[in-house]
Amino acid sequence: MDPSRKRTFLRQRVEARLAALLMESKEYSEALSLLTGLIKEVRRLDDKLLLVDIDLFRKQLHFSEKPAKRKAALTAARTAANAIYVPPAQQGTIDLQSGILHAEGEGLQDSLQLLL
Repeated sequence: MDPSRKRTFLRQRVEARLAALLMESKEYSEALSLLTGLIKEVRRLDDKLLLVDIDLFRKQLHFSEKPAKRKAALTAARTAANAIYVPPAQQGTIDLQSGILHAEGEGLQDSLQLLL
């Protein structure tokens, strides 16, 4: 791998971390605009592990918006995660977010089955 490609991957990871920090400081519009530009580039370079992280961030950013956007971001994260090996902690985060989303929309019984 050439040095410029390594720098690109590093820059993308730093930008994803910056978006996470912006979310923590409640600067949601800046985080969303950063992730929107980043997701196009990450898809083009096919970095699936970073794509899963970005989709989970997007799901959290769309928390106050329509449920369809949250569900779409979570579905994208699951799709990318199915194509690669995902560490157990990250898979647990995906499952937890799925359970939370189901609890909001489809009821407690379905979410408990999903989480257990």
